[in-house]
Amino acid sequence: MAQSALDPEKSTERRREGHPRGSSKASEVDRVVTITQHPQKTTRVFIIDRDSMSSDLLAVALSRDQRFEGSAIQPSDLMRTLGSAPADLVVIAVEVNSNPGGGFDLANSVCRTHPNTHVVMLLNQTIPELVINAFRSGARGVFSRQLTMSDFLDCIRHVAKGFIWAGRHETSALLEAFKSIPAPNVRLSSESPKLTMRELQVVQCAAKGMTNKAIALELRLSEHTVKNYLFRAFEKLGVSNRVELLFYLTTRGHPFTEAKDEGADGPGIE
Repeated sequence: MAQSALDPEKSTERRREGHPRGSSKASEVDRVVTITQHPQKTTRVFIIDRDSMSSDLLAVALSRDQRFEGSAIQPSDLMRTLGSAPADLVVIAVEVNSNPGGGFDLANSVCRTHPNTHVVMLLNQTIPELVINAFRSGARGVFSRQLTMSDFLDCIRHVAKGFIWAGRHETSALLEAFKSIPAPNVRLSSESPKLTMRELQVVQCAAKGMTNKAIALELRLSEHTVKNYLFRAFEKLGVSNRVELLFYLTTRGHPFTEAKDEGADGPGIE
């Protein structure tokens, strides 16, 4: 019976017959070729979903792919953990701890203090304002829960490489937001709307993607007062929501001036 060429005993006999012990000449059979595969860099990802169970499930699913190392992190522990164990990427749900929009504030904090850590936002709904706010908060990827796990891995992989990622519906939402913005009506500087000091501060914070709660903490105001200032500023600027506000700022280069009658809007807790 013919033996396979991979038979170790047959290979040994050939070496003994063809090459005396101590011979410096090596045959092809004697050569041992070692193929070394360079290990692929693992992308470290922290997951902050809407609750602990969802975070754990997503981290486990992500870690099944050898390219990623997923870890579930509590929202309150994220900044401290990033300080001691940096991650390549952080996935943050918009509604962390059942707080709608709380993820935007967390993403903003990550981007400000850890600029080398990329952020992907998880959205339940593809609403233009949510998509805009996600990118305004510093996210480089916006992912809808309606997409597949394969799409999620594709998102993580591209964002980890420094690309911007958005699904088809999210991209459509951005385009619709652009189309819905009225054509800019350029005013002379003398015709620029006059905002009070507080209105100006609130508008500038809102333009950074901060939620009303974050603005309230930043300016030491109540959330109700922040809403009132935004409403009044929107009326003066001729916009109806934050998306239009963002485009107003972009097209007009912040042409705001501060009104002189600031007596009622001085600093303090309201």
